[in-house]
Amino acid sequence: MTVSKVPEPEQPIAPPSVRDHLANERTLLAWVRTSVTIVGLGFLVDRLALPDESGGVASVAGIGLVVFGAFVALAGAYSYLNARRELATGAFRPAVGLHLAVVGVVVVGALVVALYLLVD
Repeated sequence: MTVSKVPEPEQPIAPPSVRDHLANERTLLAWVRTSVTIVGLGFLVDRLALPDESGGVASVAGIGLVVFGAFVALAGAYSYLNARRELATGAFRPAVGLHLAVVGVVVVGALVVALYLLVD
């Protein structure tokens, strides 16, 4: 005699609360703070480059950081809007791909800086 296991019914998804939406907004603000920090760092790197190195590595790195800061802000806005829509429909899933892409860019950037520091 085999006993078949009766599947348990799925738990109903609770509607999003004010707490969920506020957490989403706090996450957006964290993305924006990070973006502004990266843009500021890029500005400093570009402006503190030696005057005779105009268009050199430091200048390119500074401009790259400013562009990356803008990318981080756009990624945060996308993540916020996506989470907002999914919270409203009850189909929330974390944006793992977006977060891993940002981490990948940071890791590659860190390796490039480390390589530059080793060569210099």
